[in-house]
Amino acid sequence: MIQRVQTAVPIFLLVVLAIVVTNVFPFRQMIANDRTIDLGIDRLEELHEENARLTLQVEALATEGEVERLAREDLGYVQQGEITYVITNPANPVVVESVEVALPEEVPWYKSVWNFLSGQDFVGTQF
Repeated sequence: MIQRVQTAVPIFLLVVLAIVVTNVFPFRQMIANDRTIDLGIDRLEELHEENARLTLQVEALATEGEVERLAREDLGYVQQGEITYVITNPANPVVVESVEVALPEEVPWYKSVWNFLSGQDFVGTQF
C-alpha cells in the first residue's frame, strides 16, 4: 500500500505540473491580448481627440483672417505698401549663463542591491 502511494504521488505531481505548464502560457497570452486591446482603445481615443483638434484648425484656416495671420507670423509676409523692419542686432542681447550640473553620488553596491530589492530605484529615493 505504501509503495503504491509512493508511486502515485510523483505521477500525480507530474500530471499537475503538466496541467499548470500547458495552461500558463495561454493564460499569459490572453492577458497580453487584453492589454493590447486596452492600449489600442486608448490610442483610438487619443486619435479621435487629435482629429477633432485638427478639424477645428482646418475650419479656422478656411477664413482669410487666419491665413493672413499665419502668413505674417510664420512667413513674414506684408501687404503691399507696408514697410517691414528686421532687427538683426538687438540692443539688449540675451546672455546665456552656464549652469553647473551636479553628478549623482556613487552609491555603494549593497545600497544599490537594497534599493533594487525594496523598489527604491523606481521612486528615486535612496537611504
